[in-house]
Amino acid sequence: MPRRRALAAIGIALFAGYLITSHPLAHGDAAGSTIRVPQDEPTIQEAVDRADPGDRILVDAGTYGGGVVVPAAKHDLTIEGTDRNGVVLDGEDVRKNGISVHADGVSLLNMSAHNFVANAFYWEDADRFRASYLTVWNVEGYGIYIEGGEEGSVDHDYVSGAADAAYYVGECRHCRATLSHVVAALSAVGYSGTNASGGLVIRDSLWDRNGAGILPNTYANEKEPPQESALITGNTVTQSGRARVPLHTPLAGFYGTGIGIAGGNANLILNNTVTGSSRYGIAVFRTDYQIEFPPRQHAHGPWRPAANSVRGNGVRGSGIADLALSATARAGNCFRGNLAATARPPRLQTRACSSPGGSASVARALEAPLQGMLDRANRVLRPIDYTTVPRPGPQPNWPGTG
Repeated sequence: MPRRRALAAIGIALFAGYLITSHPLAHGDAAGSTIRVPQDEPTIQEAVDRADPGDRILVDAGTYGGGVVVPAAKHDLTIEGTDRNGVVLDGEDVRKNGISVHADGVSLLNMSAHNFVANAFYWEDADRFRASYLTVWNVEGYGIYIEGGEEGSVDHDYVSGAADAAYYVGECRHCRATLSHVVAALSAVGYSGTNASGGLVIRDSLWDRNGAGILPNTYANEKEPPQESALITGNTVTQSGRARVPLHTPLAGFYGTGIGIAGGNANLILNNTVTGSSRYGIAVFRTDYQIEFPPRQHAHGPWRPAANSVRGNGVRGSGIADLALSATARAGNCFRGNLAATARPPRLQTRACSSPGGSASVARALEAPLQGMLDRANRVLRPIDYTTVPRPGPQPNWPGTG
């Protein structure tokens, strides 16, 4: 068996049990009644208020105001649009969130949202989440934001024009979540997951012209540090840092990085294709105590990466280096079998994996004081307003529509 296929088989096998249980159809829809909007209730919120756990809310084509809240008692609801492109939540640049979920087992399917000043679709401390066949454009925060939730699927979604990150799954010690077959375009960051550990899989997705592509990270101002044990495989990451995008995130300083492991441990970056990053294709580097203003030292940190494995990736066309490891890294960061023309340090793929440290220039670029990195990002990227990113074209409907 060729080396890259063998490595892929090993990596996927490690997560096979998880992938089965996290498939978007694995949980199924709980038995319950169907409430139609606007036939049975005029608004999505009124349908949620009426619903019992396990009910399905089926939303007909139309424009809705958003601001929907699913409280903890309304667990195992499904809110589903009849037409992904025709069921649209419009925040009009004044409303905060499209739909906020605080209940376990809630699925949001087959609809679109745009122009919210925080997030389009938001789960907070809600397990067994599902975000499938959703389209988001032009939000000042996150497209799909899952904070503190365990076990779920984010799949077949499209997000563009997110001024923070297109996708976020974070602050979970046992994440057991899969992001698959998603698209992130023209956003400040494609994926940002602070302290997301234990079973997270990011696979088979497109990350196109974002400020930074895939960026799991560790910071002490969020719960459950450090980040560790994610699998990132089969993704295509292209042109990171090469387009003008909206910027409303402290992570903007890592622009121009295709895949970045920012202070994380024991992650496997396997068989991805990363092209045209303005600075680094795949980079592993330290993060500091907290990412906030004013910065305050914490009892833990700085977060020096260790035991990350970067194998079998194809990386080319990076502005500074295809592969990069910071001088502050701890031991066990292993780069092997990658098709890459440039690396910092230069012999990164042949030196002993047990060696600590790496390149001082990478440390200077990605571990500088926060304000300086943000200032540089704004000078280089010349950010645009989140409201100006073009609306994406029509996206495919969920196969189970209707």
